[in-house]
Amino acid sequence: MTMTRGARWRLAAALLSISVLLTSANAVAGTIPLMAARFKTVPLSQIESLTTIPSLSILIFVVLSNPIAKKIGNKATVLTGVATVLIAGLIPTFISSFWLILASRFLLGAGVGLFNAMAYSLISTYYQGAKRQTMMGYQGSVNSLGNILMFLVSSFLIGFGWRQVYLYYLIAIPVFLLFWWGAPTDHPADDAQEDAPTTQSPLSLVDLLKGRLMIYALLVLFSMMIAQTVVVKISGLILAAGYGRIADGSIALAILGVATMVGGMLYGQVFKLIHRFILPAGLLIAAAALFALSKSQSLVFTFTLTVVAGLSTSVVGPYLFAESAEIAGKGNETLASSILIVGINIGVFITPYVLSGLGRVIGSDQPAPILAAVSIVLAVIGALTFLLKERKSAA
Repeated sequence: MTMTRGARWRLAAALLSISVLLTSANAVAGTIPLMAARFKTVPLSQIESLTTIPSLSILIFVVLSNPIAKKIGNKATVLTGVATVLIAGLIPTFISSFWLILASRFLLGAGVGLFNAMAYSLISTYYQGAKRQTMMGYQGSVNSLGNILMFLVSSFLIGFGWRQVYLYYLIAIPVFLLFWWGAPTDHPADDAQEDAPTTQSPLSLVDLLKGRLMIYALLVLFSMMIAQTVVVKISGLILAAGYGRIADGSIALAILGVATMVGGMLYGQVFKLIHRFILPAGLLIAAAALFALSKSQSLVFTFTLTVVAGLSTSVVGPYLFAESAEIAGKGNETLASSILIVGINIGVFITPYVLSGLGRVIGSDQPAPILAAVSIVLAVIGALTFLLKERKSAA
């Protein structure tokens, strides 16, 4: 059906708004020391799991979100997930049992998992071609903006106590209202643009994992491992080289977040210029930036390279999600996005173990040689993506 200009703006705002909540599990990371002092009989590892246990339920409900959406519809599934984030996120503000708080964090992850894949797949449902690519870039920008907003708000609230930090999840209220107001009530397949292709028959997970989509899942897994490596190692790199303080590592990560957000906004224009070469270009430039970062001896150079790394890596995710939707075809976008999101979560989860193994292989666990080794692996992967032939049409 044809949408009015106002309806198109509302739809875009609704679809992008849910990306603000995708990484909201990390909002309470700063409360760990305060909660350790409050719950002295609870092991520190259990308290730290408040930020990691949502990942487990996210993985479970990302897989379940597709069959649930087929039963109750995409809009109802997203609204249920956002409402769950709101309720589960606020529970720790008024209960005193640590184990109930831990259970609420699992529930929060379940809520995020319900709409995690749809943050990408609904864009693929409503938009085609260049518009889809542009919206995928905007989605990455909003996700980065959500990260920046999350840490700013949580750092302010922590001054009032650890319970008050959980008030951050009130942000789910405007997200709920915006999505309820802007997203069409019917199933997206019924309201897609007139030029959208006809909905295909549902494909099985085995069918989707054949061929290029499996390659994309592996690429997104490796990309998240690389990004997580930078997050984990940047502060240690600066300290070990002796040209900055630990606080400078936090500044570098903030710069990385801003660069990623800007890169997402520019993604649509870059894609129009170089099309499929955006993937190898992004990976190879990031590899060069990481290798140079491992050799850096000044904060200015480090911050500059962090900008380059953020801009180059920001184009990889939108491309992979948009292309996976094209390959899967109409009606299979959510399942295809779920596969990539599972790859993302696995990549984040296994990063510490992979880095530990890599350190043993190269004979050093110091940040600089680890980043140099990672950059070489990334360069090889980037070069191999040149072998991916131009996809002539959706599978």
